[in-house]
Amino acid sequence: MLTSIFVKNFILIDQVSLDFQPGLSAFTGETGAGKSLLMDAIGVLKGERANAGMVKTGCDKAMIEGVFTIEHPSLIQKLTEDGFDLEEDALIITREITKEGKSTTRINHRVASVSYVREIISQIVDIHSQHDTQYLLNARYHLGLLDNFVNELDLNAQVEKDYHAYKKVKDELEAALSSDYNEDDLEYLTFQLNEIDQAAIRQQELEALEDEQKRMLSFEKITSAVQLAITQMEQTGNPAVYETFKALQGLQDEVPSRIASTLSDFYYQMEDMNSELHDYLDHLEYDEARFNEVSDRIFLIHKIYRKYGGDYDAVMEKRAELERKIDSILHRQDFILKHEAIVETAHKKFLASAAKLSKLRQKKAMELSTLVKQQLHDLQLEHARFEIAFEPTQGNTSGIDKVEFMVAMNAGEGLKPLAHSASGGELSRLMLGLKTVFTSLMGIETVIFDEIDTGVSGKVALAIGKKMKELGKQTQVFCVTHLAPVAACASQHYIVEKHQANQQTRTSIALLDQEQRIKELANIASGSDSDHAIQSALELYQLANEE
Repeated sequence: MLTSIFVKNFILIDQVSLDFQPGLSAFTGETGAGKSLLMDAIGVLKGERANAGMVKTGCDKAMIEGVFTIEHPSLIQKLTEDGFDLEEDALIITREITKEGKSTTRINHRVASVSYVREIISQIVDIHSQHDTQYLLNARYHLGLLDNFVNELDLNAQVEKDYHAYKKVKDELEAALSSDYNEDDLEYLTFQLNEIDQAAIRQQELEALEDEQKRMLSFEKITSAVQLAITQMEQTGNPAVYETFKALQGLQDEVPSRIASTLSDFYYQMEDMNSELHDYLDHLEYDEARFNEVSDRIFLIHKIYRKYGGDYDAVMEKRAELERKIDSILHRQDFILKHEAIVETAHKKFLASAAKLSKLRQKKAMELSTLVKQQLHDLQLEHARFEIAFEPTQGNTSGIDKVEFMVAMNAGEGLKPLAHSASGGELSRLMLGLKTVFTSLMGIETVIFDEIDTGVSGKVALAIGKKMKELGKQTQVFCVTHLAPVAACASQHYIVEKHQANQQTRTSIALLDQEQRIKELANIASGSDSDHAIQSALELYQLANEE
């Protein structure tokens, strides 16, 4: 969620610094006061296009900085892998725009590309307006949304795995059917296979040979060091210890006697170590023929690796591929018949797992439709119907289903694709109802509704406000509104005001306390702050916050 934002010299805003809380936050103000400016600023943070017109007149640059808390483990992992370390899961996005129209983007004070920021923030912030054309209206996202609701990741992974296995053998069969090999092809393929087989590379052989080569290369260094140690020990070390021991031997005083005993033990230990070093040196061997053999073998293995894939596993995979190709040439008809059976088996396996997933999807689609219809009815769309249409496909990594969300807004209407079903206030309520269900499925942490309540009033407006409040229990919600019933449902209420002085215009944004909220609700509802208007506003506030 967005925990704080700092905006400076942005269009009509001189400087604003705001801290945000979970739940529903409403932004109200007179027409033209600049209620959408803050949402525009968040849009810039989200990676939307910036231009010189966003810099306040007379200023050199505009700056927007937002602090987000990230709860997605996968998103945190991606940021960390890309070098953007988070402190206490806090993500700081900064954008500066110059009066020439150039912009700079930073993540946690490190320069980043706008496209990267857009990729990250679009996963946690969703900005919705009356002309929303984002994921819910795009049919290509519908299957993914349904699968998020189904929440059978292992089955999805199995279907994808089975499809890839089927596609691989199917492509091999098609290649065999369409290929026209000649004798030169067979000769070259056989040469490659023989080259691999004659090398007879064993798994982890290269690593063992390189270790042996390193030991051989260090033979001279080891020999010199051990010989020097023996010489020092025999010429200076041990004789000196022995002479010191002899000088103290036989003395009855406690200290010299104890030291003599210790020196005696040390002398014999050094003698043992000296003997051990001699044995080690005697057994050290340098076989030049073996060294050349190892070096030649390493060279050959590297040559095979370079030609056939880079490592042992890749070479073995290439060998299997060569065998299949040779077999397909030498025994073309047998190969085709055998491969057709393999393709059929792989296809049946894919269809079985895909059918299992499809059956589960259709069952869960009914549950999802019921949830969505309940949301729409709560928003005074009593006659709205929502269904998920299934269309069979030949199959892909997602299975054998193509799905699309269908809706009918009025009684007697036929179901239509979601993108062509409603307009104006109806579309706004439809999208709000859908987002109440799908926002958590998409992992969205902040949802912004920019005046989507246009064209509604009365109990419909209150229903919209309560639905936003409900959505705010699972994600952070910002709402720009001109309706008192919607604003009354908010957990936090901000007032946006325009100020004109000295031929300059600026916009301010401030959080209202309880008393200020009631007064603002009265002004929105009736344009008055009379006692009667205040009482009506208080009643509205209490009604909006009834559980």
